[in-house]
Amino acid sequence: MLRRDRSYTTASQKSEVKQRLRCVSFECTVAASGGSEWKCDEDPCMISDEVLRNVRAAGLSWRAANYSQFQGKKLKDGLIYKLGTLPLSRETARLGPIIYDKDIPYPPQFDARQHWKNYISPVVDQGWCGSDWAVSLATIVSDRFAIQSNGAEKVILSPQTLLSCNRKQQQGCRGGNIDTAWIFAKNHGLVDEDCFPYKAKFTECPFRKRGNLLTDRCVPVIPQRTSRYKVGPPGRLVKENDIMFDIMQSGPVQAVMTVYQDFFHYQDGVYRRSRFGNNELKGLHSVRIVGWGEDNQDKYWIVANSWGTAWGEDGYFRIARGENESGIESFVVTVLSDVTEAYLRK
Repeated sequence: MLRRDRSYTTASQKSEVKQRLRCVSFECTVAASGGSEWKCDEDPCMISDEVLRNVRAAGLSWRAANYSQFQGKKLKDGLIYKLGTLPLSRETARLGPIIYDKDIPYPPQFDARQHWKNYISPVVDQGWCGSDWAVSLATIVSDRFAIQSNGAEKVILSPQTLLSCNRKQQQGCRGGNIDTAWIFAKNHGLVDEDCFPYKAKFTECPFRKRGNLLTDRCVPVIPQRTSRYKVGPPGRLVKENDIMFDIMQSGPVQAVMTVYQDFFHYQDGVYRRSRFGNNELKGLHSVRIVGWGEDNQDKYWIVANSWGTAWGEDGYFRIARGENESGIESFVVTVLSDVTEAYLRK
């Protein structure tokens, strides 16, 4: 057994040659040439000792950690099963922009978790399943149902509804299209987590295509609700101030960012891509922006990830704001939840 990113000595007839091997699996095999060469699996790992060392030595605005949940996992697999957002189609990219143009002073700090205490849904662990598109949507809609109803319809919605029932143009745990997911949420709606718990894998859909909570045998949060939890048409926020205004008014929003190898190492601080590690492999990741802040005039977004609370800052991360860092401000989605009218926030 060989450890990755270590130096090993191999024997030859005349001398010993010290070779540094970039092995990312835990096994290497002796090549047929006679024992002085090693043939290794050269796919990079999600976690790299080199990235850890370089980030720690560079004095960046964020710190790196070695996460056991990623050990032994290949980067190419992590970009599929720990992310999940498929490339945006032309139709998705043309989603109608929402422009508020509000000339108002914005507070330097805003955190939806503090502003709407007990209304913001907890961090989810998507597991080894490329379901970020489903998890981010379900948690955002959950948050907005609670906020827009003043807590009357506080509900944790099921991302499994999307993973199992939204099949058109979707690939289950290998990824999904966010526009198709929002259309499904608008037309068919979601059920709650108790009714259809998240399993981190594709399963058969147990519900009728056009059913309701009664036919689905789900227990609604309030007796008046019989329909599934639906949303209005999604809109795109294109400016930093518009994103902030929408969060202050209605709650967390969905954002799509680009993830490279170094992001998997994030521990705390304000993330900016370091360019350490592999810079060729990348993937799209849907996340939930819940607020913003400043640290010594370093502006950042507060973002909920979907890798459990053992990662990052209790499952959250901060990322540079106003710089479109990692493309996080390139595609931000907002939506209104279809709250029961009697409980709609005035």
